Amino acid sequence: MKLFSAELLKSNETTSAKAVIIQRKGKTFSLLKYYTTDVENIQPLSKGLPVNIGISYFDTIEENITLPPVKDAATFRLISMNKLKESIDPAQDYLMAYKSNSAQLPDSSGGLNYKVLMVPSSLLYKDSGLTEDTMERLNMFTVSDFALCSLVQRYFPDKVVFHAYADKTKICVTICQNDFIIYTRSNPTENSANLLNAYYEYLNLTYMYATKNLRLKIDQVIFSGRLADMSDLVTMFYEFSGIAQSTLVPTGVIENCPNDVFQEYLIPISLCYLDDAYDMTPTPIAEKQAQIQLTSIVCIISFFIVMLLGVLNASSIIHFYNNKEQMTAQAMNLQNRIRSYMSEVNAGKERHFDLHYYRTLQERDKSALKDFGLFAELLKMTDFDLVSFNTKDAANDIVEFNGKLPFKRLDQMEDFKERLSAESEKITSQGGYTLENTTEYRTGEMIANIHLIFKRPKQGEAVTQ
Repeated sequence: MKLFSAELLKSNETTSAKAVIIQRKGKTFSLLKYYTTDVENIQPLSKGLPVNIGISYFDTIEENITLPPVKDAATFRLISMNKLKESIDPAQDYLMAYKSNSAQLPDSSGGLNYKVLMVPSSLLYKDSGLTEDTMERLNMFTVSDFALCSLVQRYFPDKVVFHAYADKTKICVTICQNDFIIYTRSNPTENSANLLNAYYEYLNLTYMYATKNLRLKIDQVIFSGRLADMSDLVTMFYEFSGIAQSTLVPTGVIENCPNDVFQEYLIPISLCYLDDAYDMTPTPIAEKQAQIQLTSIVCIISFFIVMLLGVLNASSIIHFYNNKEQMTAQAMNLQNRIRSYMSEVNAGKERHFDLHYYRTLQERDKSALKDFGLFAELLKMTDFDLVSFNTKDAANDIVEFNGKLPFKRLDQMEDFKERLSAESEKITSQGGYTLENTTEYRTGEMIANIHLIFKRPKQGEAVTQ
């Protein structure tokens, strides 16, 4: 299944789009194409595909309310709009998303804490610039900031994460726990000589507001987009906050996607993982989509019923011919087995030579060098100071890797760590080795001291004649 996912960016009076086309097979996502284009091109580029849209917006209404569990979306909207009437314009029509906080227990009356997020409906129908055809294929419509919570649970489950992202038009922060948004904020930005200071001031103020006013305890900081490459900003913010920092990498998220492309198109990619609770697609559009899908399902079922009736009518005729063909095939199989037995009688000398050759190969392959191909990808990852295939140990096959590898950026270290872990896991699972891994990642010095020892008991195979 293919998906089209895009983030809409407004600059002055124009709207552009950062878009990706993704192939989904089960739980695996693979990047097929990516674009930065005008919003008018979304319709032809996404033709026939389900569409995810995230749009930049800087005035999202964000409220926390407590309500009894409500399963019906229309009822929830009615009750919550009444509770939030002081925060909204009664003349304005709004799109809404809401999600309950699973980390917070119900109150004494059974009420749940909900995060309610609202934007004007004109954001979709007017400002987005989407055609009617594209709206009919909407799989999700939401605010782009919300996508920053979608991958957090995968890497930092149950932690309160301060995820900061920036591109050429904006900087935004989403604070979340798993996939629940606790607080989100975004501002437009412009390129300037003091961009580093502007980013630092924004992050500093947002962090202070979250920790002092909202009384949040931040467990982890993530920098992504433009911020992932700003090592000076990373250092400054760490000296201020003292909180562990990281950046996201494409490994395990999406295949066929270099890290620079992943950071540039993080929001449209993350939309494919975002919880449906943050979908703001209006009810009339969702109902029309459901009707179209139902019609398609009915047509498919009708087609298969017709095909089944045709197959049943033909099966009685085919049954006779199948029986005849099976009897012929059994006779031919018996003849082939007789020929095979006769060949075995005359093959004694050839088999004796084959066994002698097999023993010779076994003698040559008694060292760990026979698994050189298994370690080939690991050898390609860097120039190790020491690589040892130990052929002297009588009891074990031992392969050892030592080296010191410097990095320029934190995201490079994270990516190398992910790839080294994946390759080591492949070797242990496919080769039957155990791993002693004492590798050290020194983020302060941006150096990895690599020390890997793969060990496997030697195994012999008996040859019979």
